[in-house]
Amino acid sequence: MLFCKSMAGKKPFSVVQINSLRWPADIQIPNGRFRLFVAADVTGLSTKLISEFAVAALKSGMVYFCAWGPGCERFHDIVDEVVVEDEIGQRLFTGKNESDTIMTTWHCGEPLGEALDFFANLTCPTMGFEANSNFWVAVSLTDAAWTHEIQERLEQANLPVGDWPPHVR
Repeated sequence: MLFCKSMAGKKPFSVVQINSLRWPADIQIPNGRFRLFVAADVTGLSTKLISEFAVAALKSGMVYFCAWGPGCERFHDIVDEVVVEDEIGQRLFTGKNESDTIMTTWHCGEPLGEALDFFANLTCPTMGFEANSNFWVAVSLTDAAWTHEIQERLEQANLPVGDWPPHVR
């Protein structure tokens, strides 16, 4: 695992390059909740491996998930399945309100930069997950060029510090 740069304290994000789809245990989330972007080719990865990654991210505080890269629709669907199974079962990943849910998106066919713009500017957790979710984590699976572009885009993004965005009522 390679931590490219942690901006905690300066800007509210971390970019991580990993060599296999395993949740990076060393990552520190300052406020307990975060929005997650994963750039990966998951076409050859097992459903079990992707599910384990999703569970670990959820246990670490993920409240919004964006998938990009080959197989991102499947990645998204597996994360959704993990969330739905939890909602009808143990309910480990619940918000303050019954209507709260972990939000997920996939960005198939979009350039990486567009998907990152969405991630930086438009990810908004549901009301019960909003508080303390002002940290963005971007993960790149094995691709140094993706990692570099992610780092540059997030450094240029106007990511606010503090509870953001205010919930529209």
